[in-house]
This record gives sequence, C-alpha cells and structure tokens, in this order.
Amino acid sequence: LRAMGFTEVTADRILRDSALLGFPATFVIAWMYGFWSSRKTLIALGLVTAASLIGLLVFHERLTTSRLLLDLLLVVPITGISSIQAVLVAYASEVFPTRIRARATGLGAGASKLGGVLMIALVVLAIAPPSLAATAVIGAVPMALGALSVVKYGVETRKRRLEEITLGELGAPGRI
Repeated sequence: LRAMGFTEVTADRILRDSALLGFPATFVIAWMYGFWSSRKTLIALGLVTAASLIGLLVFHERLTTSRLLLDLLLVVPITGISSIQAVLVAYASEVFPTRIRARATGLGAGASKLGGVLMIALVVLAIAPPSLAATAVIGAVPMALGALSVVKYGVETRKRRLEEITLGELGAPGRI
C-alpha cells in the first residue's frame, strides 16, 4: 500500500479497517460450515477469496482513487484467508481416519500456513517487496486451485458421524 502512495499511517489504518469490517463475516462463515455445508463453505471461501485477489489485480489502477473499492477488495482476502485456515483445521479433523486424524489435522494446519511463509520468503529474497498486483496473483492461483481440489476431492461432513465418513472414504466396512 505504501508503494501505491499511501502513507504508513494510512496503509496501517486501511488494513485495520478492513480486518474490522470483515470480523462479522466470521460468524456467517461459522454458520455456513455448521448448518449449510462444510465442503461448499470451503469451496465458496476459496473461490470468493481468489476472486477478490484477482479484483485487486484488475482494479489496481483505481485503488488509489477509490478508498471504498480498496477496503472492499481487502476485506475479503483478510477475512477469507484466516477463515479458510480455521475451517480447514475443523474439516481435516472430520475427514481423516481416526488413526491418523491428529497428524493429518496438524499437517493441514501447517500446510495452510505454508503460503504465508512462502510469501514472506519471496519478499525477503527479492530486492523490493512485490507489488499489490503481484501479491494478488501469487495468492489467487493457489487459492483457486485449492478450491477446485475440494470441488473434485472434498467430502461433505455435515450431519455425518466421523465413523460414517471414515467408512465411506476407506470403502472397507469395519476398518476405522
């Protein structure tokens, strides 16, 4: 944001305001996961977050003149990414068989943090931090691929017992 001409104080305020605006959405997302669909919640979060990141790329030139557009396009990834991490941990604890559930949930939690670590590594290795547009692309591609992976391989867990999910996925009755 500073590279776009915003002062340090203004950039920090924009990020703070975006996080505060997105906070109520976490309650909607929790409701979606519990009462609508676990799988569809992950898909929707991934696709909406990726679309918002692409929006940062598409509207990059207008962001310095439209604070409202900038705030709206930042609310979704800030809220979406943290919500995806929370939902992913709950989802992983439901879909993996009992014997490996704790390890798999930890692996899922770690993998969800890997993107942030890689982004920091890219910034450290580069001479200058990537632009907002480059950062948006770097984030949108894996986000969209993750959502599409859940479309293809995701399991619905809503209103299903853990044993039923495990048996359905393993395809072997009595092997939990």
